[in-house]
Amino acid sequence: MRTKTTIQIRLAANTDLEAICELSDQINAQHHAAAPTVFVQHNRRELDRLFWQTTFQGPTTCAFVACDEDEAVLGFITVSWQENNTIPFLQRRKICRIGTIVVADSHQHQGIGKLLMDAALAWGREQGAVEVRLEVFDFNRNAIEFYQTQGYQVQSHIMCKSLD
Repeated sequence: MRTKTTIQIRLAANTDLEAICELSDQINAQHHAAAPTVFVQHNRRELDRLFWQTTFQGPTTCAFVACDEDEAVLGFITVSWQENNTIPFLQRRKICRIGTIVVADSHQHQGIGKLLMDAALAWGREQGAVEVRLEVFDFNRNAIEFYQTQGYQVQSHIMCKSLD
């Protein structure tokens, strides 16, 4: 019988970088398998660390980690906000954007993703955002279903065509 793990959501710190990179490797492998023309097979860890570090050190960015009672990182989410100041025919509204969300394969379907999303939305509200947006690849049906259960709906479609 599996015991219920207590999950804590907290702001990411530099000490979480290795765990974030490991989780990033997990989701990148899944994305590379589904879209190898878009996602690289493996990246250099030092570049990954620098990239993920910027997700929680900028003035308009934030990252949260989900930890168990032993402080093991089980998932993370990156979030940012932006406001249209340049396109005259779009409303000037502060938008919260989910960048990446990953939950360790071994801990999925336990509510951790929802806790991470809730933390990101609370942060967005604190920043004055009026809407949250995210992008998900069409092949990622599990993620799409998860977002739909959270109340997300399609607002636009990003389409592509190879020039090969």
